[in-house]
Amino acid sequence: MLDLGMLMYAGLLILVIWRFLCFYRCCGIWLSFLNYTSLLYVMLAGMLAYCLNGFFAAARDDLEQYYVIAHSEANPWSIHWLKPFVQLTPIAVLVTLVLAWFQTDAHIFEIHKGKGILKHDRAVQIIALPAVFGVMALASMVPILELVTGKIDQEMINSPFGVDLKDKFQKKIDEIRMNLHMGGSSEVLLSTGQHVWFDVLPEWEEGKRLALWRYETCFYVADLFEAWALYQFGMLVLGLIKESYKRQEQSDSEPQREAARELLQSHHAVATLTWLGTMSFVLVCVGQTACSLWPYIGGEGAKQEFLTLEFQFAGFIASGAAIYNVFVVERAYHRQLDPCSPMLKFLSVKILVSLSFFQKGMLVALQAAQTFLPTLMQRFVTEVPVVGDIINMTDVQMHLFYPAVILVECVLAGIMHLWAWSPTEDWYEADVSEKTALMSDRERPYGTIESPTAQEAAASV
Repeated sequence: MLDLGMLMYAGLLILVIWRFLCFYRCCGIWLSFLNYTSLLYVMLAGMLAYCLNGFFAAARDDLEQYYVIAHSEANPWSIHWLKPFVQLTPIAVLVTLVLAWFQTDAHIFEIHKGKGILKHDRAVQIIALPAVFGVMALASMVPILELVTGKIDQEMINSPFGVDLKDKFQKKIDEIRMNLHMGGSSEVLLSTGQHVWFDVLPEWEEGKRLALWRYETCFYVADLFEAWALYQFGMLVLGLIKESYKRQEQSDSEPQREAARELLQSHHAVATLTWLGTMSFVLVCVGQTACSLWPYIGGEGAKQEFLTLEFQFAGFIASGAAIYNVFVVERAYHRQLDPCSPMLKFLSVKILVSLSFFQKGMLVALQAAQTFLPTLMQRFVTEVPVVGDIINMTDVQMHLFYPAVILVECVLAGIMHLWAWSPTEDWYEADVSEKTALMSDRERPYGTIESPTAQEAAASV
């Protein structure tokens, strides 16, 4: 099984370079199918096809019974509703990808007409986020399914881009099976309901460590794209605020013009403060993505788990700060942003930002809080349908349940984008009348917008 997280990471790096070099035109030629957004969806479709093959190959196999006997968490389907819930998730990914792709094509059509090029470009990157997150969430479930069906292999660390997944473990499983059939000395305590201890346990622990790392790598790359989309959203919003001030600066009223000039002077300082929460989230996502290379450079497993835990804490705080930052901007500049109908746009961004760390942190906190409840209350919570199952999920079950929930949210976000990011809204072209006034501006890290020509927009990356 290929490491889809690393493959996606490499693909995104190539697309960033391609966006910088060509944007939507190359040597004056319109890139109808070779622009970076179209290539992104082609890459996502290819990865999804490969991922579905691995997903269904693992999902239809029986659980490795020697793992199930030896380790209780090796049976994720002890919760009866979890298996059908997980098996239906590919439908959610397909729906999300189709919705995002068709909506992106509508924005690219507007870009081809030369209308609001930079604004439409920022919008399509935000629209692509549920599709990217959905594909990577599905990819994250594949190594977990391979783990419980006995297909995970430590040799994947040495060959992350192609390896026979089963040979090494199959030899060990065959050896244990033969030992049991021949009346070997393995301790089987089925009659007492105790755990069964085989020589397979070390392989289970090593396989689990590898599966969880590949799981985390998929989300690391998804978080990185989420940070990029959040950055683009921030640039778009701060640019719209500045456009509002510039329109006010052209007012017939002198007090209005004077107020606009003062606001423009303070715009850079306000934008800098606005970016604090967002940039902390971006930096955490960049850092954890870089650390996804840890196993491939010979990093120790103990340090690997420590890094994962540290980034989860940092990401939980940073995502909370980013969500608060988005909330503050929406409230403080609602009047300036009113022409672009900001409510659904900000709501969709808040939901998408919470996907990476915040929701997962809440689930972990919920499980931890349950252990502090009185015994009677714990029993009561356990008996509550669904909720009790979620609170008492094993590590393996949670790593299947959480991506499945994310995929449902990605579908809802994709549907919301149909209304939130319509390509025909007037505000995309609102800067046309101010083209002369904006020609001298250059995009800086804190929110001023260039004149929307293809060449200048490409240089802004």
